[in-house]
Amino acid sequence: MHRDAALEFDPLARQLQQLAVRRAWVMAAEPRVDSTNERVRALVESIDGGVCAPVLFVAGEQSAGVGRRGARWLSAPGDGLWFSLVVPAGPELPDAPPALALAGRLAGVLQEQGVSATVKWPNDLYLEEGKLGGLMIERRRLGGKTCWLAGVGINWRQPAGPLDAGYRASAISEAGDGWRGDSSLLALSLVEAAVKVMSCPADWPVEMARLSRQHHGFGKSVAVEHGNGVCATGIAGVIRPDGDLEITRSDGRVIRAGPHDRVRVLVEGAGRDSY
Repeated sequence: MHRDAALEFDPLARQLQQLAVRRAWVMAAEPRVDSTNERVRALVESIDGGVCAPVLFVAGEQSAGVGRRGARWLSAPGDGLWFSLVVPAGPELPDAPPALALAGRLAGVLQEQGVSATVKWPNDLYLEEGKLGGLMIERRRLGGKTCWLAGVGINWRQPAGPLDAGYRASAISEAGDGWRGDSSLLALSLVEAAVKVMSCPADWPVEMARLSRQHHGFGKSVAVEHGNGVCATGIAGVIRPDGDLEITRSDGRVIRAGPHDRVRVLVEGAGRDSY
């Protein structure tokens, strides 16, 4: 287990504050919070006139971070990048899902920096067969306006505490022989990319097209449990423009997994790896 490559909070917070001033964002940072999502909501509600520019909240540690389906997310000091972002949303729902578009953009930034991350449907970042990061996006009224709220967590090093059963984490420190890049520079690049893609829904279909066949599960055997309890197995195919995952069954029939379904990669001789 690697426990190096810490992401130091204080210098990162200072650099992010400088970036926020240059980009005209509203930003706050604290060493330890319950949840960056809760804090960014409160920050937005304190702004007179509501959200007109991106609002960012960054923490060095979260005591109550959660992931999809309420999964516990360990986010200790130095172990990763934990932030939440709010941007104004248009009046109509987009055709492309923002979670996958954002995940695709973040994976692209990591790849450019030498971290071979992939997107694992529907909203995770993976390195090899472990979860490198996750994100959750919701559309809601904040400060009197309709907004997108995105919460992001990315492991810089392996969590020190025990993980939930069946959960395997990965970390940037495990990239290749150990990532040796500039941690603050990478973190700044990831935050800036997140703000940019969430602020530009017109870019989401482009990200989806790039991601379609370049995701973690493409071509692998998977099991899908639909929200109604029906289960099936097959080969994972493309991610559709609307975000659904196509799965080809052994009889040739193509089915789709959507946001309320659960998909697992079936690894021969190694049990199952859960989405």
